[in-house]
Parts: sequence; C-alpha cells; structure tokens
Amino acid sequence: MHFSNYFRYFEACEQEFYHSLGIPPSELRQEHNILLPRVEARCEYKAPCRFDDQIEVALRVHEVTSKTITLNFELRRIGDGKLAAEGRVKCIAVNQEWKVVELPALLERILRENME
Repeated sequence: MHFSNYFRYFEACEQEFYHSLGIPPSELRQEHNILLPRVEARCEYKAPCRFDDQIEVALRVHEVTSKTITLNFELRRIGDGKLAAEGRVKCIAVNQEWKVVELPALLERILRENME
C-alpha cells in the first residue's frame, strides 16, 4: 500500500467516529459554521500492508482544548494483528473565513468524554 493511503484510512475512521457520536462533520459546517483543518499530521510506519490485506483502524482522542482536537490512530493487519502504522492528526476549529474559533461546547464535552 502506498504510504499516503494510510492517511485516507485515518480520515475514514475519523469520519465514522464523528458519525458515531451523532455529530457528522457536515453538521459542524452547516449548523455551527466550523471547519476542522489539519495543522499537524504524522504517521509512523511499522510494517507493510500489501494488496488484499484486510486492515482495521482504531482511533483514540488524545487531547482536546477549546480550539483543537488531537486524535491518535493505530492501523493493524487483521490476519496477524500486526501493527502496521501509528498516526496522529491535530485539527483546529476555524470558521468559514478561516479565523480560529472555539469548538462548539457540545462537541468539546463529547470528545473529552471519549478521551483515552
């Protein structure tokens, strides 16, 4: 698997996480005027994933401030459980004009309740 694809899996996991909390990213944009662009993204590659490998991605909320969210990821091969990659993204809340704003209180509270 190409190295850049790991970030696609992290992002898909993140989207599912927000949906599981009942706060889809589209709602943040439409109802709260909030975007969550990345200000940091990293990945440490531990073992290769190859064509036809089945994988699973786990997400943990690492840190929440009034304006930022930091998420950790683990990507594992399902067949042997081998850790293939560890990642982290840090997002900052901005409005439609890209000015930094505070996270909606509900989102901040829910994320803090789900911290590792």
